[in-house]
Amino acid sequence: MNPSSEVESEKNVHFAGKYFEEIEEISESDNYFIPVLKELGKEVDLKNSKVLDVGCGTGLFMKHILDVGCTQCFGVDGHTDFAELAIKRGYKEVKQVEDLNVDKIPFHDDTFDVIVCKDVFEHLLNPTHTVSEIKRVLKPGGVFLLHVPNHFPLSARIKFLFTNDIDTFSFFKNESRWTFPHIRFYEFNDTLKVLEKFNFSLVKDLSYHFGSIPFISRFGFMKGVVKSMTNKYPNQFAAGFTLLVRKGGL
Repeated sequence: MNPSSEVESEKNVHFAGKYFEEIEEISESDNYFIPVLKELGKEVDLKNSKVLDVGCGTGLFMKHILDVGCTQCFGVDGHTDFAELAIKRGYKEVKQVEDLNVDKIPFHDDTFDVIVCKDVFEHLLNPTHTVSEIKRVLKPGGVFLLHVPNHFPLSARIKFLFTNDIDTFSFFKNESRWTFPHIRFYEFNDTLKVLEKFNFSLVKDLSYHFGSIPFISRFGFMKGVVKSMTNKYPNQFAAGFTLLVRKGGL
């Protein structure tokens, strides 16, 4: 193997185009991220904010931000084949990075009021580099909304006990463990500590939107119980960690 091949093999391009095609099949009524973005809208004026979506894909999950009138929504992704769909949805521009693990986000320092990074860090070999780049292009006092899956809430641990399958939520039904796209697995407190090291402070923990409590989550009238238990024990009862943090330096 020549040196250039070795460098290429170390690059982390884990999100294939076929996954974007699957995401596009999600209907608007099933866009589970809208309640989170509505919570974000209570903290910032989305319509008049300059927003960056890191790992934007087709822009499907950011539709609420565009629907409220945001005209300064930008995207960054390793794929440009699907950028046209994001532009049609209302993104002003989508820029390409070859590898989020090592490349700079192609914007100047202190550019954005809001940055959203949904379901990206679990695909990265070097997520701390991406955090540092997000901090760099975010304005002092700006907010960063991060969402990563939690593979090991209590419900998933029970399934894992019987199946020995790490993909207990069937994120990627057709992938083997040799090709599984998630290569990082997160824990709540550790995730928050890393963000704090980069001078981010917690504004809201929105993980309760993804409550996963055996036998309870399915009942709508138990929403209060699910929220309370997820807030208190996110590692046990959240299927994803969703943190809204603010960059220091005001």
